[in-house]
Amino acid sequence: MSRNFNWIWYLGAAVWFLNAALAMYHGKLRLGLANAAISALFLAAGVFFRKQTKRSGGNGRRPLK
Repeated sequence: MSRNFNWIWYLGAAVWFLNAALAMYHGKLRLGLANAAISALFLAAGVFFRKQTKRSGGNGRRPLK
């Protein structure tokens, strides 16, 4: 995955978090918690893929040995 596309995971996490906050504000606790869990998954994916691109030099490929 290209370094330029890692930000999309963080953007997705922010949108899901906002959705969770709005759901909880409107009294939908179960929906808000589910959205918060999805937001956490997007955040974890962003961290994971960021580490992968740093390790591979930023081009999405494994380094040569």
